[in-house]
Amino acid sequence: MTDTKEILKRIAALRLRLDQAQGQGHTATASPAPTQGKEEDRTSVLEEKVRTGTWHNVLLDGTLRQISGETTAPLLPPKLTARGSRVLKRGRELLGQLREMLEDPLLRADNHDPLTLLHVESASMLDVLLRTVQAFPPSAGAQLRLCEGLEAAQRLIEERMTVLNAGLTHRRREIGRLDGLADIFRKLAAGQTVNPQSILTMAEEIAAEARSNEPLRFLAAEAEDPPRFVAAHSITVAQVMARLLHGDPEWANRLEEALFATLLHDVGMVRVPAAILANPGPLTDEQRRLVERHPNVGAHMISRIMPGGGIFVEGATDHHERLDGTGYPSGRRDVQLSAFSRILAICDIYAALAARRPYRPAQDTRTALTDTLLIADQGALDRTHAEKLLALSFYPVGSVVELNDGSAAFVVATPPGRLGIDNPAKPVLSLLTGPGGQTLVLPRVVNLLEDKRSIVRSLPMSERRKLLLGKHPEMI
Repeated sequence: MTDTKEILKRIAALRLRLDQAQGQGHTATASPAPTQGKEEDRTSVLEEKVRTGTWHNVLLDGTLRQISGETTAPLLPPKLTARGSRVLKRGRELLGQLREMLEDPLLRADNHDPLTLLHVESASMLDVLLRTVQAFPPSAGAQLRLCEGLEAAQRLIEERMTVLNAGLTHRRREIGRLDGLADIFRKLAAGQTVNPQSILTMAEEIAAEARSNEPLRFLAAEAEDPPRFVAAHSITVAQVMARLLHGDPEWANRLEEALFATLLHDVGMVRVPAAILANPGPLTDEQRRLVERHPNVGAHMISRIMPGGGIFVEGATDHHERLDGTGYPSGRRDVQLSAFSRILAICDIYAALAARRPYRPAQDTRTALTDTLLIADQGALDRTHAEKLLALSFYPVGSVVELNDGSAAFVVATPPGRLGIDNPAKPVLSLLTGPGGQTLVLPRVVNLLEDKRSIVRSLPMSERRKLLLGKHPEMI
């Protein structure tokens, strides 16, 4: 027997002995042979669930057995007060909701997934609550005192489940958009007909998110699936573009059109072999030539659904061209490049730098912005348009940062207009913790333009998880 099987067998045996000690194992004690069979079956189930990484399912299954009458002896106090009954009834309802969530494919079987972690914690808390009800003393007064604490715990569980549902809804929207655009790219690559309205709907949604100051998300997908890989990048570029242009007088009334073109601009990359996209090292000359064909390939694909051309074809053709003539595929320069192509090139570079790639990790947003400005300063990009990136600040909305006094905060806004461009290191924050990491009694908003503190760094994923898991898991 392996070590794992031995441990699981001991767990099952210990649980059986505990049941017997509580007067819940009379039937098992009277019939040794059936008990042995139940013990082996339970060990087998536990082993399978540990093997597949869904340990919290074990927790839920155990609790369900305890309250659904599958056991052979009574588990509740002889007389449960009305208040205790309400706690038990609501606990059963919450347990059912947690079980339904396990069927959602968006709840990943991954112990590092923030929503899965939140689900596990909620299930653990609910398990304790229901077992406490089962252990209630017969005294009505004692039960009422225990209900005070259990009702408070129940409200906390309900809050966490509300957050969990919101996180799944946000993930569903994000993944739906990503899969939708990837499917459009597959159809275009196969020469199939695509309804432009579906792309326009995405553009309208992204524009609305920018206008309502929603957090900027840098998406990434595996390069082994080129349509999805390209879709993740294209959506990120569109999100950056939306935040730069939604208040621009020249583009405010054409924002959806610009975002439509942005979502399509890199479609030619789906024709690049996955092995090249996933290559973690330098490309050969032949591989580089294949990559450099994608602007013209994409322009041809787009012209089939947008025969009028305009910025739709222009964006695909010219987003890798540079003002100094060093770009590709045609080496266009300066006056040959339109205003849209210039700003698209800037958004494209910034979005690519701030997202992970097979050959490098994602840069933090301050470094990505600084590197993009440096390229502009060297003459390859339009300096005036590149400066608009400063309106995002070094730390765009949605960033989690550490201040020089040790506080942690969530970036909720950037100063509007020129004020934001001139002060990229001073966004508006919502404090998550105090200087010593302590939880704040009241929420506090800090405008760094009016505060002496400053941002030290963006927090990495591991530290974001600790701060956001219970309240904003979708932002981890």
